[in-house]
Formats: sequence, C-alpha cells, structure tokens
Amino acid sequence: MPRFFCPQPVAPEATFALDVDVAQHVRVLRLREGDGIVLFDGAGGETPATIVSIGKREVTVATGQHLDVEREAARQVTVYAGLIANDRMDWMIQKATELGVAAIQPIYTDRSQRIPGDIAKRVDHWRAVAIAACEQCGRNRIPNVHAPQRLVEALAGTQGATNALLDADGEHGCSPGTDAMNVFIGPEGGFAPHERDALLAHCGHKLRIGATVLRAETAAVAAMALLGSP
Repeated sequence: MPRFFCPQPVAPEATFALDVDVAQHVRVLRLREGDGIVLFDGAGGETPATIVSIGKREVTVATGQHLDVEREAARQVTVYAGLIANDRMDWMIQKATELGVAAIQPIYTDRSQRIPGDIAKRVDHWRAVAIAACEQCGRNRIPNVHAPQRLVEALAGTQGATNALLDADGEHGCSPGTDAMNVFIGPEGGFAPHERDALLAHCGHKLRIGATVLRAETAAVAAMALLGSP
C-alpha cells in the first residue's frame, strides 16, 4: 500500500485535503478514488486512509484509527560522515535511513567534497531523500539530517558520548553494548593523519568491517547494518 509523509499532523478518523505536494504524489502514482494509502507525520505511528476524491486542486482522504506501529532500529546510531560526491551522498542517506539510522551529520574534513551552490538547498534535498526512503521502507520516524559542520565542532558536540571510529586497524565485528552511539566515517581518501589522531583520542571504539577497503558510502551502510542492533 502506498505510504506518504505528511508535513502536518495527521488527524485520525477525519476527512481532509492532503498537502499540495502529497496530493501531487498521489496523482503521479495514478491512484484512484477508493484506493487505500497510509499516512505518517514523523511523530510516530501511522494512519490508514482512503482516497475520497481527486480533483484538479485537491485530493481528499478519510483516515481511520491511528496505529502505534514502529519500525525503528534497536540502537540509536548517528552517522558522522565526511562529505562525498552528491550522488553517493544521496545513496548513503537513502540506505542508512532504510537500515534505521537515527541521524546523519555530514562533516567537513580536509579530504571531503565541497558543496557547490546553496548549502541550505542541498540539506533540504538530503532531507527529502530521507523522507522518500522512509515512505518506501516503512519507517514512521524521519531521521535528522543536519547541515554540515566542521570535524572540530562534531568532536566538541560528542564529548562524553559513546563514539566509534570506522578504521582499517579496528576490531572486526565489534558492536559496543549501548543503546545509542555515534560512528565517524571518513570521506573518499579517508581522514587526514591529524584528523585520524584526533578521532583516535576521541573515540572509545575502533571498528573494522570485513577484510576489504570499503568506499565511504558502503562503509556507512555496513556500519548501520552492524550497529543498528545491540
């Protein structure tokens, strides 16, 4: 059944017009009156609905009872990822969202990609990627996708937390037994030596996944698969 994220709270057992963007999505999918859909607003749970009418300006739905359905990962993982090429960053955000990432914090490093144009628009685009992934995979909570920050700021903001560095010299398959953690992943080419030294001093865990060298976007997805469950 098609799922749609609604930017406004979804009222149960009510009849109302969908947000303009959601209505356009309904039209693109060529749904019809009487078709069933699922709506969620990111606050948790989901609400089944039936399309009542599809007009040129509005799509009206009738909702049923709110369902307290959650499909979140057992552990809250925030991925601190060095910026990579746009298409690969999109792929990483999409797949990490599907695997249950709680938040994604892009970081500027010596070897990271620079964002051309308007940063705010790029962040909005990343958030749209995460929303679309939630619609597809069944999650009812949207992971936070933050604006990029410098590595030094990321380190300052995670003092005292459970932090892990994805590192070629780390421990295979190590998954710290905590309910929440941060994992730092370098950009293409990895962290610069001075950045790696700072991260080694900052992170209580060093993790290695497999025997091969992973691309940055693959490393983020593999880390989520490893760390998403306690």
